[in-house]
Amino acid sequence: MLFSSALTVFILFAVILSSLLIVRLTQDRQERQLIRLYRLAALDRRSSALRKVMQGLKAFDDNPEVIRILTQALKGDMQRIQNLDPARNANEKDARQGGSDSAKAEKSSVANTANLSKVDQKTSFGTEREVMKARAHITDALALIRHLYQVGHVKGEQLESTARHLGTLSALVGVNSNIRMAEEAFEHGDSRKALSHYRAAESYLVNGPLNGPEGASKLSYIQQRKAFIANAEVGHTEQEAYTRQAA
Repeated sequence: MLFSSALTVFILFAVILSSLLIVRLTQDRQERQLIRLYRLAALDRRSSALRKVMQGLKAFDDNPEVIRILTQALKGDMQRIQNLDPARNANEKDARQGGSDSAKAEKSSVANTANLSKVDQKTSFGTEREVMKARAHITDALALIRHLYQVGHVKGEQLESTARHLGTLSALVGVNSNIRMAEEAFEHGDSRKALSHYRAAESYLVNGPLNGPEGASKLSYIQQRKAFIANAEVGHTEQEAYTRQAA
């Protein structure tokens, strides 16, 4: 009787331990699955952001170092995604498709200004919306590269050089786009709007990183255009005054 009771207690104890072990193993498996899903979601977000930024940048910038860093990061994320979920093997195809889409975007966004250099054409946008979109791509690219530096995927000198390039690119977009919008406004007879855009372009040059002969040349051109418009406005005002007096 005593032996039977002890056996029963032992069996119950074993069942309880087994149940607890099964519950623990189930919890561990669920935690691992949850961690895997979190990692997949984070990688999905970053790879999506990388593709979007690369497509946007390729439309107006072809800096090889920036594109190489972002491409390597994208390939690494795609490999991690495939390791976590082997069924997800279409990412590489998506990345290649993104490259072709960016080429189309580049073709459509370039201004038809034959008197500008290739770089100036690519960084010259005709609306404030396009300027904001381009500068958002630049800001996102810099944020991604800084994140890659923080996690050890980018060296300090790479961060410094790409940050310097992207800062200059942002200023170049501001200068060239405002010059283009100023020219278009003046052609449509809106001298006030033209002067406003020329002043904005001038501010980018004076306060931004665009130095050297190129910056000086653009600044001189802007000042000449501002003076021309101001003189034209004075002449127009004098002509109106003379017409009123004659009447």
